[in-house]
Amino acid sequence: MNSIEITKTQITDAISTGKIQPFIQTIVNVNKSLVGFEALSRWIVSDHEIRLPSEFIPIIKDDQRLSENLTISILLQLIDHFKPHNNNGLFISINIYSHSLTTPVIHLLVTLNQSINVVIEILENDDLENIDNFRMTLHYLKVKGIKIALDDFGCDKNINDRLFDHPFDYVKIDRLFVRDIDTNLSKLKSLQAMVTLIQYFNLPIIAEGVETESVFKLLTNLNIEMYQGYLFSKPNPLGAKPYQPTPLASNDFENN
Repeated sequence: MNSIEITKTQITDAISTGKIQPFIQTIVNVNKSLVGFEALSRWIVSDHEIRLPSEFIPIIKDDQRLSENLTISILLQLIDHFKPHNNNGLFISINIYSHSLTTPVIHLLVTLNQSINVVIEILENDDLENIDNFRMTLHYLKVKGIKIALDDFGCDKNINDRLFDHPFDYVKIDRLFVRDIDTNLSKLKSLQAMVTLIQYFNLPIIAEGVETESVFKLLTNLNIEMYQGYLFSKPNPLGAKPYQPTPLASNDFENN
């Protein structure tokens, strides 16, 4: 079934019945030590079918109520999972559209941050409707110890505006710009230019879509701090243990 055939009613039902769940993918440092995870939504249709976010998120992207309900559901599941555990300074990054940063969502983010360090990822192409309110919300979250990442860097033409205008703690480079840099010199040079720009702002970088050792080596040569991709782990359900290197000390989160 493709995304055109999926309705908002079906998505609403999937949210209310807990069929849309957070899977987590590991994020590592240059030594391949575990530093955190990204939460990625998966719609469990059956034992043999899982729908990716690209199949249902675009349908609800502009529906604030549905987006908020999905975000709340994902956060509640993460709170339930991480609360009993000692997370050793690890972080969990979560994709959130700006219009979903409502009071209930903010409350849940602060609650989750008491169990594991929270990073919220703001999409570069997010259509910010109220810039002043958005800035105040980010300021409040940062006061509460939550960090902010600019996601999918390079996929929107207004990249400089976002870097200048908002207090980001990290920048995530989209897999589109990482894939095949070991075989495509033009892509490698383009990536180098992007990295130089981000490093000008003294922002740590997370490179997505790292799938081979050769790509990983090139990225380390660019002094990128963190890495995510199938080379280290695929997205897995909560509770799975696909990758268990020694976590960083708890105070290392402040230095990443």
